Order: sequence, then structure tokens, then C-alpha cells
Amino acid sequence: MITIIPTAHISKESVEEVRDKILELKPDVVAVELCPVRYKGLTEGREIPIIDLIKSKKSSFVIANILLSFLQRRLGEEVGVKPGKEMLIAIDTAKELGVEYALIDRDIKITLNRAFSKMTLLEKLRAIKEMIYVFSLSATDVEKEIENVKKEENLEEILNVFKKISPNLFETLVTERDAYMASKLLELQAKYENILVVVGAGHKRGIEDYLSNPNKIPPTSKLVEIPKKRVSIGKSLKYGVPAFVMSIFILALYHGISLEQPIMSWILLHSIPTFLMVLLVGGSFISAIVGMLAAPFTSLNPMLAAGWFAGLAEIKVKKVTVRDVSDIFKTTSFRELLRNKAFKVLLVTAFANLGSSLGTLVSFQKIMLPLIKNLLG
Repeated sequence: MITIIPTAHISKESVEEVRDKILELKPDVVAVELCPVRYKGLTEGREIPIIDLIKSKKSSFVIANILLSFLQRRLGEEVGVKPGKEMLIAIDTAKELGVEYALIDRDIKITLNRAFSKMTLLEKLRAIKEMIYVFSLSATDVEKEIENVKKEENLEEILNVFKKISPNLFETLVTERDAYMASKLLELQAKYENILVVVGAGHKRGIEDYLSNPNKIPPTSKLVEIPKKRVSIGKSLKYGVPAFVMSIFILALYHGISLEQPIMSWILLHSIPTFLMVLLVGGSFISAIVGMLAAPFTSLNPMLAAGWFAGLAEIKVKKVTVRDVSDIFKTTSFRELLRNKAFKVLLVTAFANLGSSLGTLVSFQKIMLPLIKNLLG
């Protein structure tokens, strides 16, 4: 027998309900919507070397992940409940009764990688819009929304809205994980008779559907597969733009066209916006200088980025530690988050790259087009 308890992740009532149900049913195993990485994060904190975040080449992705995590903590603080507490209570109660517990969710890193690779630009913009809306909610509004989520008649409408806003994100965060958790429960069913499952309310119906129709569950290997890097527009531009710029410069040089002014303009158009962007997000003057000096050269090398150099300089200046990274995932104040030295490094990295990209964009109009016209006579 499999009993599913749907919860709201920052609800006091859900925490109490989970404990009461486990004590009442005394299951053979308690399965929770956690993966080992998330469980470790909830119980031990996150000790991530800041250099690893810089080298990930996904500073904007990391920032988005941090903001989502921060948002959940902020909402939890509004209603007085730590995010994930109902999952930890489920595990603690299982240990108290001397029964097994199982972490049945897909690895969060796989889920985020799949989500980020599948989302379109429009979906990302819509997600940002919804995030800004949630930030504006008061404690009363949060409690009201939580109660709405827990009511089954409202849940379907909420899920349909989510699916409409971002179908790819819904597929990755909800549908795929429903299938993955259902497959894990079927594995547990072969070993245990009485299984109690603690999952977010949005997963209950999907998991039940897959349990009733196990033939619909995709192979686990497909659900944990990291999408192969495609030749996307972004990647094409990353390699194509520097190659195109260098080709024009070489052709101009071959035809005896002076490059003194174009090269000076290239340097200024990349250095100035990179310098200003670093200062805009509160980066140090030294980091701004380093990013400014690197931008004209890294913009011509797809394997490098101005943000890496500015971010590494910021690490040295601010003396960032692993503890600073860990503290990112504990803050509940936006001001405190912005003051965090590790988060500042990520902002410096992302915005230095943005400044350099803006420089390249402007350079096409100010430098490349005149050179091309000159070459064509």
C-alpha cells in the first residue's frame, strides 16, 4: 500500500500533518521528495568553493538558482516555517519509530540543468516576472496562497497556469519528477508493504497516475540524462562573432586599411561598459579595472570571459571564503544577500560579461560596418 501525503513546502499545518500521519500509520518506509544533494543542503549547509562557481561558466544560471532558493527562504520566514521542514520532520519521525526512509527525488543538479537547457528566452522572462510578483507578497498573502495550493480544487488551476507560463519548465520540474519518483516508489514496493510518501501537493496527482499506469513511465536513464550541448544561436554567436571580427580586421590589414582608429574604438567600447557594469553592482575598483583591461581581448576569444577575470579579482579583494558561499543559502534579507561577498563575486562576473557583450554589440555598428563598407569600396 502506498499512501501519499501532499504538502505545501512552507506550511505549519503540513509539518504537523506529516508527523501525525506517520505516527498514525506506522509505515515500513517513509519516502520523501528529496535527493541526497538537497537533503545534505538542508541538514549540513552548502560548502561550495567560490572558484567552482566562477569556473562553471554559468554565473547567470547560478544567480537564478540562488535567487529561487532565497525566495523560498524569504516566504518561509514570512509564515515562520523553514523550507523543507516537513521533509526533515518526516525523516526524523521515521528514525524515531525505527523505520527506514528513502530519498526518491531526482538529483537537483540534473533537474536544474535540464530545466535551464530547455527553457526558451520568453519562458525565462516570464519566470522572472512571476518571481518579482512573489517578492511583493505580504505574510498574509503568502499564507492565503499556501492554503489555496493545498486545496485540490485550486491546485489543478494553479498547475495549468504554471504550465501555460512555462511549458518546458513545467515538464522538467513537475512531469519528469513525477515519473522519476513514481519509478522509485515502484522499486520500494518490491521491498516494503506499507509505504508513506511525503511530496509537494503538485506532485500527488501525477505520481498516482504513473503508479496506476507504470508503462507510461519513461526509462530512468532518459529522466537523468543531461541534455547534450546543441549548436544553439547563443553558442554560434559565441564562436562566430570573434571569428567574424578577426576576419574583418585581417582583411582590412591585408588591403592596407589603417586599423589604428578601429582598434582604439574596440578597446574603448569594451572597456568602458565592462568597467561601469562592475561598479554598478558594487564591485571593487580593482575588479572593475581588471575587467576593463580583459574585455577587449576576451571578447575575441570564445574560451575566455571578462567576467572570469573581474570575478577572480573580486575574490582576492574581498577575501571570499567557502563560508561566504554557504551563507548565501542562509540569508532571508535581500539587503543581506547583496552584501554577501560570494554573491557579489557572482554579480561582478555576470555583469562584467554583460558589459563586454554590450561592447561587442555597439562595435558592430561603430566599427565593423564602416570597415566592411571600406572593404567593399
